[in-house]
Amino acid sequence: MAGSYIRISYWSGGGGGLGVLFALKSGEETRDQISGSIKDGVDSIAAEGNKLSRRAQKTIANAKEHVKDVAEAGEHSFREAKAAVS
Repeated sequence: MAGSYIRISYWSGGGGGLGVLFALKSGEETRDQISGSIKDGVDSIAAEGNKLSRRAQKTIANAKEHVKDVAEAGEHSFREAKAAVS
């Protein structure tokens, strides 16, 4: 999924870059437009990276909670089995 966003950013930035090269604008306007396009692409990629990071952190927290629940259930079963044998 992140790869598709990167490709979209890459192609839209590349297309924007070509359009800017062939447009009749001053050098300063062209540089400003190119730098703005690059900044937008970088911001988009950073935002997607932040989303993926939050999703990974949530998944890890859920996995830790699940492992804790399973361990507690195992301890409980062990204590019950031990008490039944004694």
